[in-house]
Amino acid sequence: MAGVTRIVCLFVPGADPRVQPALLEIALRHSPSVEDGGPGIVYLDLGGLERLWGGEGEIARRLHSAASERGAAARVGVAGSRAGARFAARAGDDITIVPPGRDARWLGPAPLALLGLGPEMAARLDRWGIRTLGELADLPASGLAERLGGEGPRLQRLARGEDATPLRLWTPPPVFEESTDCPWGVEALEPLGDLVAGLAEMLCARLRRHELSADAFEWTCRLADRTVHEGDCAPAAPLADPAAAAALLRASLAARPPGAAVEAITLRARPVRVGNIQPRLDEPPRPSPRLLTATLARLSALVDAPGIGSPVLVDSHRPDAHQMTPFRLPSPRPSPPTGEGGRSSPNENRTPLPPLGRG
Repeated sequence: MAGVTRIVCLFVPGADPRVQPALLEIALRHSPSVEDGGPGIVYLDLGGLERLWGGEGEIARRLHSAASERGAAARVGVAGSRAGARFAARAGDDITIVPPGRDARWLGPAPLALLGLGPEMAARLDRWGIRTLGELADLPASGLAERLGGEGPRLQRLARGEDATPLRLWTPPPVFEESTDCPWGVEALEPLGDLVAGLAEMLCARLRRHELSADAFEWTCRLADRTVHEGDCAPAAPLADPAAAAALLRASLAARPPGAAVEAITLRARPVRVGNIQPRLDEPPRPSPRLLTATLARLSALVDAPGIGSPVLVDSHRPDAHQMTPFRLPSPRPSPPTGEGGRSSPNENRTPLPPLGRG
């Protein structure tokens, strides 16, 4: 149906957050236009897919079958808008298809919560006695615009299933991983450290191109005796400096060397985005992440690596009970508001990205 927007909602009630990557993977196998709608909800644009996968019913059955194979009790809804497809998916049947042009009638009994209203707007409409999308759709458009401004007509269009906003396209997060094969086998730590340093240099170059830093490194070694040696290490602060990363990885491998010759090694970095925050004049200068990481790497080579970190008291009857946690640079204190309209500095200077992929 050319020119008609058709949206699919893949919905898993009460989904565990770990199910979301599987749903997104299933959706991307069927459509290049995919939106992450939150835990257990994924939207797909059906535009142009009929020739590839068949009609709407066939596509819905394929999605439902693929989710079932991954152990997810999914429901599939098809309609002309996100709200219509989501409500159809929540209707209770495994597959529900709303005919084109029938979204407004289908959405009539749906609760206002389907629009994701803010607390203030939800309370205001509740005071007016508006409980369903149909009641909102039936209000006079001019009066709604007078009382709610441009937001009123927008919400009314959504309540009628008129949503021209394109999907917010989701793309898989980049996997920062480098590998190398060593068919001859590497037994000594020094050449193994050189290989890891080369992988770290390539990873750090990729991180810098994306304006990211590494919050942790993980490695997997395939050994000559057909076993696998795995390990990880975390720098004192996120970094993208190859020299500091190589020093940390060399020290970590020296503290936990593989038990046989290494035939292949894979190095992964867990990326984070570090905000640029100007130091406060009333704070002591912060140590260089590169120098601090290099120092801790040298200490880890001299003593047991788990002994390096910050001691934290443990809830115990013993007064000396404690455990070591990885060392982290302190985050700068937030600045106070600068008056009306002023903004405070964020409490955290790191914005975590999606979990490290292994695929």
